[in-house]
Amino acid sequence: MNSPRTRKRRKPRRSRRGLTLIEILVVVTILGIIAGIIGINVIGALEDSKKDAANVQLKNIGDALELYKIKFSRYPTTAEGLSALEKPPEGKKAVMENIPKDPWSNDYLFVCPGQHNTSKFDLQSKGADGVADTEDDIKNW
Repeated sequence: MNSPRTRKRRKPRRSRRGLTLIEILVVVTILGIIAGIIGINVIGALEDSKKDAANVQLKNIGDALELYKIKFSRYPTTAEGLSALEKPPEGKKAVMENIPKDPWSNDYLFVCPGQHNTSKFDLQSKGADGVADTEDDIKNW
């Protein structure tokens, strides 16, 4: 009745189901490595976009300062600061509605006449570290 082929024992179903602990650890480790790589790339892209935004804002503020010079035949002084673009002298219309903060929530630094752009002005963002005159600063010179 039982041939040699049918005598082969089958494993119980319960032992064939699921994953072993080692397989689960390998999968979790691989997922952790992938998440780490993606996280590093996303953070790097975010920091690059903040630098790009600061450059665009510097250009916009610089353009507003040029318009101020056309209207008033001079740039605002360092003492007047960038707020002169919002509240110009003589009750004239503002050149900018508001002066933005840099992407790291710091005020832009303004010096006129500039030390680097002696015939114009110097504009600077302190960058990610929030300290002026360091390697990560964004400048118009």
